[in-house]
Amino acid sequence: MAAFSPQDRKALGAALAAALLLHAGVMDALWQRPAPRAVDATSMTTRLIESAPRAAPVAAPKPAREAAPARAPVNERSAAPERPSPASAELDEAGRGIPSEGPTIAPAPLADARPVPALLALPLRGEGALAYAFVIDGQPGEASLRFRIEDGRYELALERRAGDRELPLWRSEGRVGPQGLQPERHRVRRQGRERELLVFDRDAAMPRLLVGARAYPLSAGTQDRLSWWLQLAALMAAEPSPHLGLRLRVPVAASAGVHDWDFEVIARDGDRWLLQRELRRGPGRPALQWSAWLDGQRGFLPVDLRFSLDDEEQWALRLLE
Repeated sequence: MAAFSPQDRKALGAALAAALLLHAGVMDALWQRPAPRAVDATSMTTRLIESAPRAAPVAAPKPAREAAPARAPVNERSAAPERPSPASAELDEAGRGIPSEGPTIAPAPLADARPVPALLALPLRGEGALAYAFVIDGQPGEASLRFRIEDGRYELALERRAGDRELPLWRSEGRVGPQGLQPERHRVRRQGRERELLVFDRDAAMPRLLVGARAYPLSAGTQDRLSWWLQLAALMAAEPSPHLGLRLRVPVAASAGVHDWDFEVIARDGDRWLLQRELRRGPGRPALQWSAWLDGQRGFLPVDLRFSLDDEEQWALRLLE
């Protein structure tokens, strides 16, 4: 190997020193640059999820004005049913105005309320009439329930009179199926004029209740303010072991929509059972109470019905033997 001269060794040392300085500068720049984080991919995924449309919480149903269009209403006016104000009124069974059962004061759902059974037997069949003693505001009178239940169809008509006072005529008609009565129309006539008409559009893609130009969602097993008498009897008859504390639910339609009527068995006298429905006092309206004695020997047919406001009896019906 040839020996390096002093000049060569000096030049080589200078070049090596320059290379070392350059290498140190590059390493220093790299050391100060932020290193890539392992969470970047997770962060990107999180951002993508947050930017996607959020699903509506199950526990927060849409208001009626948003839900109604899904019921395929016939026009814009019926697509957004008006929410009744607390002061709005509908007719009670005696034909008088009472504050509507608005959604804000509806009773809380009962966890043990029974759904509609798959097979129900009605307490009446064929064609006939039932006679009732009738009392309204302390004035005695009479009432009759005419019925025709055959060939998969039914018709009910309730007439009441107290002295010279003739009350509204109630009519209910529709189909009869395995789950009991399926109303199609409910009519109220007073002084020869139709005062109210409810149409149950069960064959629509989304079943609905039509009240004039308004439309409301229709629950399974929904009854009108007359057919619920027999439907409640059929629900009670379907119970394998009726007992105190049993709760039965009947959705009932009115001019302000469909509301759940929850009845509780509160007493028993031999073969007769007392079911009661109570609705607490709400803003601008009194407390309501329905009491119904059902006779187990007659397929749980209602033999005594009473309606009260604020614990004051308004009217009563008692089946004549």
